[in-house]
Amino acid sequence: MTTTIRSYAAASPTAPLAPYRFDRRSPRQDDVTIAILYCGVCHSDLHSARNNRGRTSYPIVPGHEIIG
Repeated sequence: MTTTIRSYAAASPTAPLAPYRFDRRSPRQDDVTIAILYCGVCHSDLHSARNNRGRTSYPIVPGHEIIG
């Protein structure tokens, strides 16, 4: 069973964050499942979205400071 996720993503280094949907795979037996309600976006997420380190794959959904 896949789950459709609603998020905001950057499509390129110069694109603004825009609504984005993607399908997440079903959890496997060795996965941990948690409910994430919101997340924060910090300066390191913005560096990643803008490809300041030269390693970003697009589209990118920034945010790693989860709340849930």
